[in-house]
Amino acid sequence: MTGPSQHQGNTPGDASQSNGVSISTPAEASVGAVSGPPTTFDARTAVPTMDHDIAPGNPKRRPPPSWSSPREACVLIARGHTFRTGVVVASVVGTILSGVNEGAVIASGHLEASTWVRVATNYIVPFVVASVGYLAPFRLRRDTNR
Repeated sequence: MTGPSQHQGNTPGDASQSNGVSISTPAEASVGAVSGPPTTFDARTAVPTMDHDIAPGNPKRRPPPSWSSPREACVLIARGHTFRTGVVVASVVGTILSGVNEGAVIASGHLEASTWVRVATNYIVPFVVASVGYLAPFRLRRDTNR
């Protein structure tokens, strides 16, 4: 049995140093006070990408979709550059809106064509808003000094 002076790493602070490996917390890593082996945090790859289907560091990575006019933004939306982001948002928001706005009519079974138009609108509007929000940071401003 060991006494207090012969303590061999039974506390959390000592356990990380008893085997010769230093463990840092995320707070220490963020301020640069890391000792021991390097952390896996890399500022180049830790930045979230806007395009969720392409892994950071992928050599086949597409450049961001740049645009400068509303027509070009519409073309990007039509070509599917915003599809993944827009579909997720439209699915969640559209379902909630349809349930709140048209739920009673759908549950009663008294459906008309106008009900389905309103349900479709509940999905289309969030898709367009999410798509425009996705494209907004990639807008190229035209030179206004001409």
